[in-house]
Amino acid sequence: MTRRPVRLSTVVMCHPSRLAGAERVAGECAPLPARIVRDPQPNGFPSPLRTAKAAWAAIAPGATHHLVVQDDAHLAPGFAGHVTALLERHPDRAVSLSVLWVSPYNSYRVRQAAVGGYASVRLAPWEWVPSLALALPADTARELAAYLGGFPDDTRDDDEHIAVFCAERGIPVVAPVPHVLDHGIGPSVAGNDHHGIRLAVACAAGPVATAHWAGPELADPARHGGLGYAVELVASRCHVRIRRSGEQEAAEQPFTWPWRPWSALLGVAHETIAAAARAAGPAPRELPAEPAAEVWAAGYLLGALTPDGGDERAEHRRVREDARTAALRSLITAGLRPDDLAVLGEEGCAVAAGWAARAVAAGRAAREKGERTAAYGTGVPVPYAEPRAVRQDMPAAHRAAAPAPYGSAPVAYGGTVPAGTPGDLPPAALQRAAVRRMARREAGLLLAPAPEELPDVRLKVVPCPEHPGADPALPTRDLPVRWLGEHLSEVAGDSTLAVLACERLEPRPLAGLAVLIGGGWKGTVETRAATVARLRAAGLRGAALTAAVDDAERRFAAGDGAVVTLPAACRAAGGTPRRLWPHDDPELSADDGHYARLRLRFVAETAL
Repeated sequence: MTRRPVRLSTVVMCHPSRLAGAERVAGECAPLPARIVRDPQPNGFPSPLRTAKAAWAAIAPGATHHLVVQDDAHLAPGFAGHVTALLERHPDRAVSLSVLWVSPYNSYRVRQAAVGGYASVRLAPWEWVPSLALALPADTARELAAYLGGFPDDTRDDDEHIAVFCAERGIPVVAPVPHVLDHGIGPSVAGNDHHGIRLAVACAAGPVATAHWAGPELADPARHGGLGYAVELVASRCHVRIRRSGEQEAAEQPFTWPWRPWSALLGVAHETIAAAARAAGPAPRELPAEPAAEVWAAGYLLGALTPDGGDERAEHRRVREDARTAALRSLITAGLRPDDLAVLGEEGCAVAAGWAARAVAAGRAAREKGERTAAYGTGVPVPYAEPRAVRQDMPAAHRAAAPAPYGSAPVAYGGTVPAGTPGDLPPAALQRAAVRRMARREAGLLLAPAPEELPDVRLKVVPCPEHPGADPALPTRDLPVRWLGEHLSEVAGDSTLAVLACERLEPRPLAGLAVLIGGGWKGTVETRAATVARLRAAGLRGAALTAAVDDAERRFAAGDGAVVTLPAACRAAGGTPRRLWPHDDPELSADDGHYARLRLRFVAETAL
């Protein structure tokens, strides 16, 4: 069947204060005749939606497709030919011509496509639609204009509304790899400066032949066992972002899961990643050890979880290599802390991107050799393989016989009590029962629904008896400032979080803290490490110490008392989370492995 030729209607949506930029964009669209659509209320409150309504309605007569470009875009040479070729390749879809690195799921999807050698990628339907430049079939664009007209301008974010529009109608959104335009670095007139610099994930350094777009598409949004996910590098830390569809968590919420130990949810044990890094030899001397480990983890997972695109066309090899290089360079530029970037400089960033490329290659080699399956032999449970897990596709009788899922409300954080009274049980059985309760509580804490931000909480940094000179800024160093770090201070909040000076806070447990405080409880929450330090100073050791921590965590679960303990593992700088104490202590760490396996099992068997 012969497809109709593409006749493209093109507009540039513009705030009058950026008319010069809009005129530049219109010129870069040539030979496409681009019209400028201005904000109808330029003196009103910032609202991209207000201008988007007019832009999507401004479809030229006889057009088969309609393209809306924003006034701060920078178009690649040959833009018109690229857009036409892409719409011929994807005539019935929404085509987003650039994805910015602030899109958590979709930036990861683009990086997967880049390292896998794909020419285009299907974007995640649960995240906002990248709208720096977006093209739709003309009839669909008319529907979108009418749809957007039903929302008040003060809802602001046109990209969020477009995402719902496309998802409800089953319209796939695809993006080219590499991208054919980039974002400017000037100030935002729409109130988005809190995102910082927003640039494209993967723009080509050289020319791209339009025939490149006939290459393969990475079609299914990133999933593992039905679980939507992304792997990201933020503030020099590698995290796993999990789409908890049952909770409808915001796509960009900051309560992510650290790769140690939660890469296992995606089928790759963190021990496997660390072993591959050791086998690769020393990290580049320009890259400090801690960020080097995080960059390696992000790159390894990217390689291990990305299927090969199978594009063997030699004439397009340079474009694929350009896309891969750009995607890994933006991983570094967007993912490292500003102080780390400043130390590295331009040359150091290039070296760090090369280190990430080595990790990607190691991950891809492991995938090809089937080492991902072999990783389960390390003792880490296979995700979603627990025979008694509650799954929606289970027969009703099996669901009734399965254990109850671990709810997200604080009341569900408690564990079961072993048969018999404490006096009837030997010390070893009491210890095992406490470890099991603590693992179950932490699983429940981690599964608490993530709010969009943490309520204001006073931060109390407790001196570490093992490291009296620890930097009091260390505990929050790994937290993203927006949403988390800015809400932990010494002056704000009706409740207090006490943290040991030498430990590092992780984002995900703070979601459970937000649930507790959001429910109206007020008081002091200690981390496990802070509680252990206090109890050790009081002379408690061994089983008595574990029992006291267990009881303090029970009070957190019930919101009972003025001082309670956050049921979450402790982590020192550069380390793997530990059950009780971030330091080496044979007595306290004896049950770490058993605890970690239980916690992973309790999370993995829960429908996310």
